[in-house]
Amino acid sequence: MCGIELAEDLATVLEFNGKKFYFCCEGCKRIFQKKPKKYSK
Repeated sequence: MCGIELAEDLATVLEFNGKKFYFCCEGCKRIFQKKPKKYSK
């Protein structure tokens, strides 16, 4: 979402359409959850 790179073990994870997405924080994860198709392309 925001472009921050970090190790997988530090990230917040969400699975969408069978694929895992990694986020730096819950805020970025919530943005993704509102419009997942926009960001999962």
